[in-house]
Amino acid sequence: MQEWFARWGLLELSGLTVTVRLLLAAVCGGVLGLERTRKRRAAGLRTYMLVCIGAALVMLTSQYLADFFHTGDVGRMPAQVVSGIGFLGVGTILVTRQYRVKGLTTAAGLWAAAGVGLAIGIGFYTGALICCALLLVIMLFADRFEAAFTRRLRRVPLYVAFERVEAVRPFLALLRSEGITAANLELMPLDGRQGVALFCQLRFPPSSTRAEAISLVAQAEGVVFFEEVDD
Repeated sequence: MQEWFARWGLLELSGLTVTVRLLLAAVCGGVLGLERTRKRRAAGLRTYMLVCIGAALVMLTSQYLADFFHTGDVGRMPAQVVSGIGFLGVGTILVTRQYRVKGLTTAAGLWAAAGVGLAIGIGFYTGALICCALLLVIMLFADRFEAAFTRRLRRVPLYVAFERVEAVRPFLALLRSEGITAANLELMPLDGRQGVALFCQLRFPPSSTRAEAISLVAQAEGVVFFEEVDD
């Protein structure tokens, strides 16, 4: 594929090359950003487009300095993008009041989008397009595969809030009576409220289903709130 781009003169730095590379970066960033926008993430279409275009421009500037001024290391400016994009990614990671971490996929996607932009900026079109396609497939379908795989593991990571600490022991006894074990227990106070929160991983036998395990938790005495969390 690179030979095709070379025949059109898109590997040499020129006005046409700069235009094509920035437009391609905008398209790739936009395609990845649309998937995040579809899931209503804060970093969506515009953010991904800006990151990808900015990274491409940095790479173009680095190539321009090397070609026309014969100075500097071509990899120096892109290296700052790779490390610096981490600060933007950190801003998309949130920890909810239930200590659930959100935004990791968005942060990783921004970092990968910057990599796509750098590849486009230097003219590595083949790698950029293949990477963009793979990223899109992962962002669209990997969560479905992960969810299906997790359901087969017969385990449920849970955050459970109790109105009082005394309710935790009967809750665990109730689970054991139904053949469900609670592993990786972590107990902590609720923020600004009375009661305690319990992180645990429920492991249920083949005779039980995921829905039955969740229903048992919902009916347990003293439970005021619960939700499944990311492992």
